[in-house]
Amino acid sequence: MTTKQPKKKILEAKTRAALEKQIKVEERGRWYPISDIKFYDHEPKPYQVLMKFGKGAGNNELNKTI
Repeated sequence: MTTKQPKKKILEAKTRAALEKQIKVEERGRWYPISDIKFYDHEPKPYQVLMKFGKGAGNNELNKTI
């Protein structure tokens, strides 16, 4: 039986710089951000971004700013 790989995931980090570094690492594995970086002050890891798997998944304008 084969298992399906998830097509979306949320990356979380304690600082914005750590999240941006994590995004660059994930992009090498073909995961691309599809949302802006959000800040939720009530979360243990307040900086979050939604990622999508696959070629052409990323928002080109968003990828230029990160």
